[in-house]
Amino acid sequence: MAIKFEQKNNQTKTDFTAPAGTHIARCYKMIHVGTRSYEYNGDPKTKNSIWFYFELPTEMRTFDKDKGEQPLSINIEYNLTFYEAAKLFQHVNSWRGKTLTPQEIDDFEIDSLIGEPCMLSVIHNVSPKNGKTYANITAVSAMPKGIEAPEQINESFIWDYDTNFSIEAFDEFHPFFQDMIKQTPEWAAKQNDLLDSNILEKVIAESNNPNDMPF
Repeated sequence: MAIKFEQKNNQTKTDFTAPAGTHIARCYKMIHVGTRSYEYNGDPKTKNSIWFYFELPTEMRTFDKDKGEQPLSINIEYNLTFYEAAKLFQHVNSWRGKTLTPQEIDDFEIDSLIGEPCMLSVIHNVSPKNGKTYANITAVSAMPKGIEAPEQINESFIWDYDTNFSIEAFDEFHPFFQDMIKQTPEWAAKQNDLLDSNILEKVIAESNNPNDMPF
């Protein structure tokens, strides 16, 4: 029997795209990108971008042989604003099973949804530009009575410009996210704050250094 080259196109490729349909899911990660510009029907727009990540515990795959099976993940971008037609407002209401009142909207903390289970409706769309198939979330709803979601597998993660800001975490983001974040006014303001803070710390450190005393 002759020895031949292995044909790569004969190898089985694992599909890491979330299957279309309805899934048990749990929100485990949020990234607040900030205010970014985009075009809609040729008109310039802005939105306060926040990304939610959901794990699908019933869709396990092996991404790394050393780690074994892990759940597929799917994400969605929201405009961080609340009004009746806003996707985030609609999804939060259906997720909670009741509509937020005006008072509740003022007090509601988005990151309280971290770790909360839900049901996701996912459809597949084919991009006309590159022909690739993408999985998109079309609806988020509460867990049906009598159905328990598996325990969370991925570690919870939140990144924002306040208490959950981390340069180290930012350095680990995909370049796609880094580029988006660097173009926001929130990022520019945060860099100025960090610069002022570093200057202040340096001044305090130097003032407390006995070697710098004039006597």
